[in-house]
Amino acid sequence: MNREILTFPIDTDQMYDELAYFVEHFRKLGYEYRETLFGSFWGSDYYATSDWQPVRIPLADLMAEVHRVESAGMGHFGREDLFIKIPPLAIEFRFCNDSDIHISFESPCEITEFFYQRWKAHGFSPAEWSRTDEGMPHERLRIN
Repeated sequence: MNREILTFPIDTDQMYDELAYFVEHFRKLGYEYRETLFGSFWGSDYYATSDWQPVRIPLADLMAEVHRVESAGMGHFGREDLFIKIPPLAIEFRFCNDSDIHISFESPCEITEFFYQRWKAHGFSPAEWSRTDEGMPHERLRIN
């Protein structure tokens, strides 16, 4: 994906609030499932093999699954990466190990703009970047 919106670091409660909002927002839009990849440290314990693959779980179960993984001692939300895709959208959300949130996408759309404006209104100081073919930030396109 060649573009990315990301917030500045936010606290753990804000991360959980945004995850809960994410779930409810996409459920209201009619999406029931998402593909999730538990990355960083907690992926080492979450997956039975070293071949980490996204798991398909109902959106309604996402919060409980994150809490279950944390309670099992596999890692901590906001200190481990949580990648979320909602098929068929060409968007990936990452609740990042740096306590920030990213949206990766090819082309801006109503959803990416909605979250940019939401995060701006919440004081999360979002910025939008173009990315290189290797996925690295290239050029800042806008900042709050």
